[in-house]
Amino acid sequence: MRHFTSSGFRGLLASFVVAACMAMPANAQSLDVNDLKIRAEAGDLAAQRDLGEALFYGFGGVSQDVTAGRRLLEQAANGGDIVASRVLGENLVGGWIIERDVDAGLPFLEQAAAAGDTKAKVALGSFLLYGDWLPQDVERATALFEEAAKDGNGEGLENLGAFLMWGERDAKAGETYLRRAGALGRGSAWVTLAEGAMYGYLGAGARGKFDEFATLAREARAPRIEVLDATRQMWGISMRASGPKTIAKLEQAAEQGNKPALKHLVSLVRDGNKLNIRKEPKRAEGYLERFSELLTPTEIAQFKLSIDAAKTKIVGNYKALADHFFAHEEYASPWFGKQLYAANPNFAIYLLQADMKRRGHYQGQVNGLATRATLRSIWRECQSLKDNRRCGDTVMHPDVIGGLLAM
Repeated sequence: MRHFTSSGFRGLLASFVVAACMAMPANAQSLDVNDLKIRAEAGDLAAQRDLGEALFYGFGGVSQDVTAGRRLLEQAANGGDIVASRVLGENLVGGWIIERDVDAGLPFLEQAAAAGDTKAKVALGSFLLYGDWLPQDVERATALFEEAAKDGNGEGLENLGAFLMWGERDAKAGETYLRRAGALGRGSAWVTLAEGAMYGYLGAGARGKFDEFATLAREARAPRIEVLDATRQMWGISMRASGPKTIAKLEQAAEQGNKPALKHLVSLVRDGNKLNIRKEPKRAEGYLERFSELLTPTEIAQFKLSIDAAKTKIVGNYKALADHFFAHEEYASPWFGKQLYAANPNFAIYLLQADMKRRGHYQGQVNGLATRATLRSIWRECQSLKDNRRCGDTVMHPDVIGGLLAM
């Protein structure tokens, strides 16, 4: 049973880079902003870097100001601050926070990597590995990942292993790199190996390795392993399929404080799977109440709106839900966009139609139907996404709809 298309594989790989480039400093909530401003104005490189990051991402009591943040990061980077070079370089190349400018960003990233910054080596290596915004160079990417691994950072090895495994380039080598990453503390590498074993990406007889990898993932406290284990039960991979046992596994994980398992449980029961799990929106609401301490207030509100969408089938009732959605900018995220699309695809299309029409980018009816006019407009909107690589495949992909609903 294979579940990755080539485009889906590319999207999965890209998520590694996005996660790395969007990561914020550990001290993001404990910044003394006034002190940083004084020190930054006096030429303190560390202060310029920290305040620049705060402005760049918008944290620590600082409103986001990308332009001002970039200016401070450039000052720090030009003064020799390696972390500032890495943050600025990876974002300019990736285009996650600011407009992509590879020519401007690559020298900063190369500078940080050459100075020994392991995160810069992983970021640069990842761009080279996937070959989306830099010419692909797997050999150099591997060398950078190996250098980072010598300093105890196994993220690059994990990316390389996933690249080899999911792309069906070299299952044996992919497993080796992922095992090494796991040994360096990358719990998610064990989850990736378990998933690869589960879907047959590690060669003949690989499904028998799932239990080994699952045990190692649990020892590493990687919570997504419980979602995989439940999915395995649901579809009957190496066992008899059972909807009730799937629910029981996810409930048990949620009772143990596993947030990813809870979110998967709520989504699964809200939508059903058309096989052995019924669509039960009210039951999903019950899980939100029962395990509310595992979610933020915003996440609870997002799930409640998605459940309301799942229960609403009459197009005439969409407007009230849409008004609620547009009134809460804090709801906007690719994850939530995909949740709405899964809960009620027509409502997700309705939201896009309403937003595009408001901005003069769509002239058709707002009815939740994916008409030709709607698809053409969505395709045009898709080009404006920071990561628009899926636009050429199908604009109906959850990543596209989710990304557009987050804009």
